[in-house]
Amino acid sequence: MNGFLRFCAAMLVAVPAFAESLRVVNEAGQPVAGATIMLGYEAGNPFNGNILRTGADGSVGIPTDWKAALPVTVQAPGMITETIPVLMPGEHLITVQKQEGNANLEVKGTTTDFPRLITDGKVDFGMVIPSMSRESMLAFDISNVMSPQNDTIEIIGNTVNIPSNITLPRQEESYIFPITLDKPDYRVYVREPGQYQMYALHGQFPLQRVVNDIRGGKSLFEVINHFTFIQAGQRDVNVTGNLRGVNMPVNQVAFNSSVQVKAPAFPNDKVMIGLNLAERNGLFVPSDLKRFTPNQTLALKANATLDTGYVLSLLLDQPKASPATRLDETLRQFVSPLTTLGMVPMVESAIKPLAEYNFSKMTFAFMPVAGTVQPQFLPMIGKPQIVGNVMKLGVPTLPNGLSAAATYMVLAEVEELGSGNMKSERRTRMWEIWNSGFISQMEMPRLTFTKRPDRKYRWEVMFLARPSNFVFAELPGERVDLNTVTHVTRNVLEL
Repeated sequence: MNGFLRFCAAMLVAVPAFAESLRVVNEAGQPVAGATIMLGYEAGNPFNGNILRTGADGSVGIPTDWKAALPVTVQAPGMITETIPVLMPGEHLITVQKQEGNANLEVKGTTTDFPRLITDGKVDFGMVIPSMSRESMLAFDISNVMSPQNDTIEIIGNTVNIPSNITLPRQEESYIFPITLDKPDYRVYVREPGQYQMYALHGQFPLQRVVNDIRGGKSLFEVINHFTFIQAGQRDVNVTGNLRGVNMPVNQVAFNSSVQVKAPAFPNDKVMIGLNLAERNGLFVPSDLKRFTPNQTLALKANATLDTGYVLSLLLDQPKASPATRLDETLRQFVSPLTTLGMVPMVESAIKPLAEYNFSKMTFAFMPVAGTVQPQFLPMIGKPQIVGNVMKLGVPTLPNGLSAAATYMVLAEVEELGSGNMKSERRTRMWEIWNSGFISQMEMPRLTFTKRPDRKYRWEVMFLARPSNFVFAELPGERVDLNTVTHVTRNVLEL
């Protein structure tokens, strides 16, 4: 009898209460203790005991009642809620991401090392930009390169606002009257402490040509091809709080090479914008930006000695003329010092209503530089719809040579910043849903989020594709490897 008891005790030690488990980790692979895992659609559906909680090692045993594919949702304090729409019972590792921080940490300094500036009809400017990750490009907006904050300067007795990440080294030019430009300082903002790559670009634009086009009613994207980017500098900045004196050289790397980009034959009601990007340690910074018409070939500035180069091509709806919007008002203010020249009433009557570019609905391609870059695009998609508790999606048709990588849905909280016509947005992800391949609809788990009356909320839906010949290995339940994704189409549903 004692021998039998010893055998039973040994078996209890060797066999755990659950044969398999779910494990939740953060982006660094560290266990997330106290995470709540829901198997199914709500508490008690499809079985009792479907709400689990991870232990100190981030793991929790799988209940025996889980017998078929279900959506699995993970929630943890300070993390983005994560849902995998279809997961079979088994051993799984689920990665959750930290939610964007609420801080607004200021990095401030001067752009330096411009060459000697002469009166030559061209305005020299600097632009300081934190580098971008692949994931941040999924939510690309003009605020990725143009600061939503503004600085105030005086030009010929007029007070004007320009984006805070733009600098104007002291220079004298002439447009009807002599003007002096002098804004050496920049400000950029990050949402949480950490290590950041900051880049300072040096560019020029012909004063008279740009001013005439702007006064003729054109928006920035209609004159951006007049802008030439010359060189850039870079600094790694450890942000622990508000920083001052972070001076940025603009002369470390010369843009002495170019990348040829040929636009496809897209419809005339669309517009294409191309950015050349240099990669360093998995992060990206633009070296040029141009607007393309159908079938047009343009050269984007680059430097052949930089790390791997990429071209980000964006296809947007061609906007209809409308009253000045947040985007174009910001950009108009950038050039307004050069148009007013002390004659504000004249400008108000001369500048026509500017165009509105909507970055919520767009399709884009992210391609490595190899000879002439010829982007193709996934079709644009309609707005997602919510019918009852089902999210309905318009699945795009895949062009030849591309295969479906993932469907990505995100519920975002949007904070509107600024006032009047000088407004911008700050987006915070609340709930992410990743599904391998393309799906046309999904029954949503029943979750409740606290919503603030002073914020807006929206669903963003994206279909991600990769080259059909791309060789990779992904585990079930893992979020898609963005290094394999080359094409994205997206649209949003405002709630």
